[in-house]
Amino acid sequence: MQALANGHKAMNITVSSSRYVIEVISNEDHRAFIKIGQQNPSNTVALRDRTTLETESVPMKESQLLELYTFCLIDFETGIVSYIGINGAPRISAVRNLFDQGIDREENVSAHLAAIMTNDILDVLVKKHIISKLSVTVAVPEDQILSDIGLDRESFDSVRNIKTRMITYKLVGRRNKNIFSSSGKLAEMIASIKMKYGDNLKGLSANAKDFNEKSQPYDLLQYNFTKTVILGRDDSGLLTLDDFKEALVQTYTLYKNELLKYSRV
Repeated sequence: MQALANGHKAMNITVSSSRYVIEVISNEDHRAFIKIGQQNPSNTVALRDRTTLETESVPMKESQLLELYTFCLIDFETGIVSYIGINGAPRISAVRNLFDQGIDREENVSAHLAAIMTNDILDVLVKKHIISKLSVTVAVPEDQILSDIGLDRESFDSVRNIKTRMITYKLVGRRNKNIFSSSGKLAEMIASIKMKYGDNLKGLSANAKDFNEKSQPYDLLQYNFTKTVILGRDDSGLLTLDDFKEALVQTYTLYKNELLKYSRV
């Protein structure tokens, strides 16, 4: 990585068509505290005075770009990645690409990211008498789509302005029949899906019911392990690196054992 004047190290990362900068702020006790930044043009932002409401352009050199960023804590002992979700922040998948693009290919090392879900929703579902459907939506490369749906190259190339290519797989059971032989199989399948697709998993839901009720859908991706924290002082403009680091470290430490339990599901 490239050494910076502040003593940190950084490198460029490419995710799809977007470029990011990963900056390692500290690396101690098997934990790395990093900043993920995404560069943006300055013509969509301005400095506004809170009293006069006047605005002025953001002062920038020709070689500079405005950066939006978020912070991330990687525990290399547990393999758990914690990050602060901020509106408009860069994608956390940049962390995976940090390892995929930063490690020598000959070392045969690759990274996978998978959301950690709480057990609460699984506890609800495994107690249901009937799980009638499981839907999985994943982002996939175009060659797999061509193969799965049987389009020829010319037909596929005629489609334009596609933002994302995704496939949805649906396992649908017979009427009033459970698609799993035992309740524990649902948790095993979800764990396998999370491991296989990582952050390419875009949708995961199940339909379930008891004998005396109608079937209803459960969006399993809404049950990712998240916690709300208060950052720094009332004036968010005064937040420092230490404020973000303290929030991440304290919250991760407080819930570490719980996270380890859920990550083994």
